[in-house]
Amino acid sequence: MKSNRFRNVLWLAPLVVTFLWQSTANLQAQAGGQVNVSKDIMDHKGMLNWKPAGNGIPQDVCTILQVCNGDTKVVALHATENGLPIARGVFLTQDAKHMDVLVLERQSTADIYFFLLTPQGTLAKAAYAQVGGRSWTPMGMALADPSFKKETAVWHAWASKLGSEPAAAPAPAADKKPES
Repeated sequence: MKSNRFRNVLWLAPLVVTFLWQSTANLQAQAGGQVNVSKDIMDHKGMLNWKPAGNGIPQDVCTILQVCNGDTKVVALHATENGLPIARGVFLTQDAKHMDVLVLERQSTADIYFFLLTPQGTLAKAAYAQVGGRSWTPMGMALADPSFKKETAVWHAWASKLGSEPAAAPAPAADKKPES
């Protein structure tokens, strides 16, 4: 008798497993979905306090990434990670076709990364150097991807706050005289 009950419940197992798998996949897609940092920043480009970058992107990096074909502007962030200072910058510059492009910079006490973003917010190219080193190295996608993902998460969180300005105070209600 107990084996009959078990068989009656057993046919539900594939349905439950399928439901749980789909629910997990949906949660992962919502939580870890691809963010488009390029769009996040370019949508707010006009309200950012861009500063002239001067020599902010070294010439060797400009050559590796094929950028710096016009004015270069920067917005900088400073933070600490694990107690170490980290300087970040997002550069607005132009590519060889004179189209606006974004380059992310991450500088720690040990190394410096530059990441060229595509309009879709993905990694196009990367350059790396050790602090104090003299040469810049183009990085392959597989090596640059873990650092790039960390940077896009930081910049996405920063850009997400740009559109969240405090709501305007409600207009004062007009004094109404009671009607008789």
